[in-house]
Formats: sequence, C-alpha cells, structure tokens
Amino acid sequence: MNTTDSTQAPAPVIASVIVAMVEPPVIAPTLLTAPDRILRIAPLADAGLRIEGELDRATLPALRRALASMASGGAGFCVDLSSLTFIDTGCLRALVSAAAALHDSGGDRVLTLRSVPPQVRRLLELTGWHQTPGLHLQAPARPGCPTPGPAHA
Repeated sequence: MNTTDSTQAPAPVIASVIVAMVEPPVIAPTLLTAPDRILRIAPLADAGLRIEGELDRATLPALRRALASMASGGAGFCVDLSSLTFIDTGCLRALVSAAAALHDSGGDRVLTLRSVPPQVRRLLELTGWHQTPGLHLQAPARPGCPTPGPAHA
C-alpha cells in the first residue's frame, strides 16, 4: 500500500507587473497566483492613468505608486477603468483615499473615475464612497477625461 501523498499545491507563479507612468515603463516581478493575472497601468495623454487587468492585494503597491505619481502634479487627474477586470476593496479604498487626499490638498483638484464598471460603481454607492470629496464618477455615456469639476456626479 502506497502511503505517499502525490498531490501538491501549485507553485506560485511569478508574473510581471508593468507600471508605465510619466517615466519609461518599469517592470517589477510580483507574486501572483495565476499566469493570466497581469496588471498594466499606462499614462493617458490627458493627465491620467488607464488600468488594465486586476487590482488586488498583490497589485496594490503598484496602484499606490501610480496614484502618488499623478497626485504630485498640480492638477487633478483621471483614472480610466474600462479594462479593469477585478478590484478588491483595498484597491477601491486606495482610489477613494487618493481622491480625498487631492481634495484635502486644496484647490479644485479632483480624481475622476472614467468608464467605471457597473459592479464597481455599485460598490462605491453601497459603501457611500461615491460621495467622497475630490472623487468624480464620470457618467457612463461620456467619453474622454473631463477637466476637474464637481466632486461627484
């Protein structure tokens, strides 16, 4: 009788997280649980970021760095979520906190979320975070990043 256990837990996969902000792209290895979970944060021509892939605990540091780099500028900015496939509450909180920090720094600086997936919009509404000063949820039908405007739609 064979008593050895032949089942093994799958080994974690190392994937690249691509963070391209104002500077040239930086590729940093990040521990992810599946090979298809890649995050890309790319700059937009009109003062913003486009997020593609999943935002979770593993990708939170990259999100925070990207938001901090945008917040250091003199104006508000836009985050395009049209290619977002997943977001956990920690990353959602990071977006909301970045908006609040912009508001608290004075002026009319606003973080605009563009192309917010319906389930993310619902989470923001259920938590009340959609009313965060400095956060603007762009109406679903409006293309492009608007200039900073009202704190919420």
